[in-house]
Formats: sequence, structure tokens, C-alpha cells
Amino acid sequence: MKRPKPLIQKRDSHNVSRKDIDPDAVKVLYRLHDSGHIAYLVGGGVRDILLGRKPKDFDISTDAHPNRIKRLFRNAFLIGRRFRLAHIKYGDTIIETSTFRREPEEDTRKKGEFFHERDNTFGTPEEDAYRRDFTVNALFYNIADFSVIDYVGGLKDLDRKLIRCIGTPDLRFKEDPVRMLRAVRFAARMGFSIESRTWRSMRRNASEILKTAPPRLLEEIYKLFGYSSGAASFALLKSSRMMAEIFPELVAFLKARRCRAADFEALLEALDAHGDEYAAPKAELIFAVLLYGMFEVRHAEHVERGESPGHEVIRDMLEPLMPRLRIPRAVGDRLVHILDAQHRFDEKPGERRFSRERFVGQEVFQDALDFFAIRTAAGQGDPAILKDWQDGVAADPPPPHASRRTARRRPRRGRRSPPKAE
Repeated sequence: MKRPKPLIQKRDSHNVSRKDIDPDAVKVLYRLHDSGHIAYLVGGGVRDILLGRKPKDFDISTDAHPNRIKRLFRNAFLIGRRFRLAHIKYGDTIIETSTFRREPEEDTRKKGEFFHERDNTFGTPEEDAYRRDFTVNALFYNIADFSVIDYVGGLKDLDRKLIRCIGTPDLRFKEDPVRMLRAVRFAARMGFSIESRTWRSMRRNASEILKTAPPRLLEEIYKLFGYSSGAASFALLKSSRMMAEIFPELVAFLKARRCRAADFEALLEALDAHGDEYAAPKAELIFAVLLYGMFEVRHAEHVERGESPGHEVIRDMLEPLMPRLRIPRAVGDRLVHILDAQHRFDEKPGERRFSRERFVGQEVFQDALDFFAIRTAAGQGDPAILKDWQDGVAADPPPPHASRRTARRRPRRGRRSPPKAE
């Protein structure tokens, strides 16, 4: 099928400027261009600048092959197996630079295969644009003439505030189910809608999300509930049916106890307000928000039966999640202490049955207090008690804790060292 001609916006027709691009990325663009190569700023960097947002990353695509990029930049390191990428390092900054690539030919795939095992197929800028996930992420900024190049209708979708899949959504989501989570993340973070054909395909293919490798799935969870977009992300995940696949226990809990839904939404909104639009909160705080309602109910049931809830309640809730999302053991351990500490904050100053100094001295105390502040902002904590704790900490701050690495002791000779956290 013949593709339409690209839309090219000249430098005076858009707001992308070199002053909005990381200086190290500009260096990479110019060195590639001066060496006779095509060099484009691509993806989210172009999209965010066009929207007046601050980009998180600045990625570059070029017609230079990976080994050529490595020869041009002594500070470049090649990574990846499916497709070789160059990471060009300037201090703490990494500029990811890729070679234009295209979709592999149908006869290079195994029969019935959707996931590309052999993706090292170089292509043209146009072919590279059509293999990307969504139209708003397939825009190029050309350093040669400062134009913005649009092969797929991304500029029009930016104006419409629309997330649209490039190509056939069913095929693209089966190739890589994480694209469905990315659609939710972009829509939630930017306040966009998801185009109807793309949305219907997401609902049809929701179960495909569990085919994602757990570490990738966990990374996306952090991105979805961070960056002050957790409430909008949850609403889209639930409507798309993906939340029922990723976290069926939470969906079942909210369905069975509809009275808890408003409290849960208030916690998500408080987490968004507590966080940063350009950063993710700690993983422990994200899971504390997701699990707190379930924990509170189970804790109360144990108390009514005259049982001591202890940490077992929380670990029972985490048991099905740990293998599904591959939550690191260190995160799980801290989450147990954060949730268990909440009843201490709920006690009035005259009712405390524990040592305040010992509690404040615990390594997890500040995270537990941060979560209590989120609960209080959601109307589930006493502001006077929160202020009392915050004032007390400000007047007498706890000593800094040694890092886990420095505090870890070497195992005794002859004994097996404990398994590392995944």
C-alpha cells in the first residue's frame, strides 16, 4: 500500500528549539551530521517539546550503523541483542542512539511468532517511523534544517490529543503487549484520549499483558503510578481490563467492597499530589497505596477475632504478587514495615504503647511517615497527629542510617550466603 507523503514543518512553523534539547544530545546530533549522516531527535523528546513539556529523555536515530557510531564516539557503548543500540555517555547523562530500522520481513519470523527475535534489520527514516508504537512518538526533528518530519500523522494527533497505534493494533499488541501499558501511560500523563480502534484492541488483548516478562511489567507499574498520573492510569487500566489481569486481587476487593472505592481513589490522588510530574515515588509507596485498603480490612478482621495480625497479613497479600510482578525482596520487606507501622501513627500521643525514639530510629520510619502523610491528605489520617510527628522529627532528626551495602556483613566461612534479592 502506498504511503502518504510526509508532512514537514519548517523551523518557523513549530516550537522545537535547540535550547530545549539537552546540550549533550545536540553534540551527538551535530557530530553525526558533520560526519555525513542523517541525525534526528526522535520520539518522546520531540513530542514533549511540541507540547511545551520538559522531556525526560533525548533519543536520537541515524542512518549510521552501530559500529560506525562507536567509531565516532569514544564514549559510546553498544548494548542489546535483538537490536544494537549505542549509549553515548556524558557524565551521568546517557544519549541513546539507534540506527533506523524497519519491521522484519514476514518470512524471517517463525510460524505464528509475534515477538521479533531477529530485529537487527536496518531501514530508512520512513520505515523507522512506521515501526514505532504510536503516532505521537514517531515525530522526527532534523538537525540539518531544524524541521519536524511527520510520516504517520502524529502532528494531527497531537492537536487532537489522541493516542493512536501505528499499523494494525491487534498485531502490534501481540508483538509486544507492553505497548498497551505505554498507551495508558501516555494518555494518563498527558491527558490524552485513546483512539477508538486502538482502545477496542487493548480490551480484546488485555490477557496478553501477562506474557510480558515480569521485570518489564514491574517497571511499567512504577511508571504508570508515578509521575503524578496514578489515578488516571488506574482508571484506564481498569476500563481496559488489564488491571484485572495484573492485579486481580485488588479489582475483586474493590468490586466486593464498593464502599472502599472512594477511599482508594483518594489515596491515588494523594499519591499524585505528593509526587513529582517528572519523577516516580519510591516503589514501596506505590504498593502501599495499592494494598492499604486490603491490609486495613484484613487487619481489622484479625483484631476482631482477638488475633495479633503481625506481618503475616501483609506477607499473605504479597504472596501472589511477588512471582507475578517479580517484586524485589527488599521492596517487599520495606512495604511490610511501612504498612505495619501505620497503626502506630493512628494512636493518640497519650495512648502510645511503644518507644517513640526506637520507632523514629528505624530505617523505614521516614517512608512510613511519608505514607501516613499521603493517608492524611486522603482524609484517612489525623492532621494533628501528623504535625506532632513531623515537628518531633524536625526538632530531633534521627541519625542517618548506614547503607545496606556497607551494613551487610560478610557471611561466615563455611556457610552459604543468603540469596540475593531479585
